[in-house]
Amino acid sequence: MRTIRSIGVLLGVLVLCGDLAAGSPDKEKTKTHGFSVAGLVARTDETAHTFVVRTPAGKETTLVRTSATKLNGKALAAGDRVAVRYLERDGKKIATSIRIEPPVVATATATPVAPASTTR
Repeated sequence: MRTIRSIGVLLGVLVLCGDLAAGSPDKEKTKTHGFSVAGLVARTDETAHTFVVRTPAGKETTLVRTSATKLNGKALAAGDRVAVRYLERDGKKIATSIRIEPPVVATATATPVAPASTTR
């Protein structure tokens, strides 16, 4: 009877330890998908199927295009303003979709000036 009780306690401890090990933060996976970056295309390399996006903060991100990459817009060229969604696999940032945004046109418009009041 004592042996059965000892085995029961031992099994209970093993189950408890297994639950604690499964929930440890060391076992958590790092996020590998669902990233995005937006900015200007700094350069492209059609032979390597890569392109570099420079954010407004000046950070450059090198991305890889595949046959599965969805391109919304014309052909990708340096100077294009883009919004890119990508995955990280094997240390590479693989673009899943590229949206080429229309260029921002700065128009010079005269700002109306209120007439000076002439009260004395």
